[in-house]
Amino acid sequence: MKSIWKLAVTGTIALFPHHVAHAQDDRCARIDEPSARLACYDRQSGRTAPDSRPIPLPAPASAASAVTIDGYQDHHDALKSRTDFDSRLKTAILLRHGYYRLELEDGTAYNTTTVGPPPSVGAEIHVRRTPFGTTFFDLEGRKPLTVRLSRRQ
Repeated sequence: MKSIWKLAVTGTIALFPHHVAHAQDDRCARIDEPSARLACYDRQSGRTAPDSRPIPLPAPASAASAVTIDGYQDHHDALKSRTDFDSRLKTAILLRHGYYRLELEDGTAYNTTTVGPPPSVGAEIHVRRTPFGTTFFDLEGRKPLTVRLSRRQ
């Protein structure tokens, strides 16, 4: 008997919102033009009219900006194409979990890919890039350090 009573109450609650929706004033539903009907519903819900000013479009990219973008890409590709050179360590910045960003005196920056202590600032470093693209820092008296060119140049 209790389950029948629960079913009746649940059914009544489920059907009640439909009756309330049909009992509402449907002035907006009688409007044929879609934009006017939407405006009517917006007024009923209390929404205000949106700002109708046109959105300014950005200026098209000029040839000078394209040269700058290509210049950056050319600079980045030139840094990647260097295979063997010597430099000194300018700074070693701790990133997280034992990884470091190593900046050289020539302005290039590399992130370590193996966890370990960084070389000391001012240390002489031989940068070696293999044909497969792996970059190593060769240090005197230490195993080579695996690094990759940092995105922050």
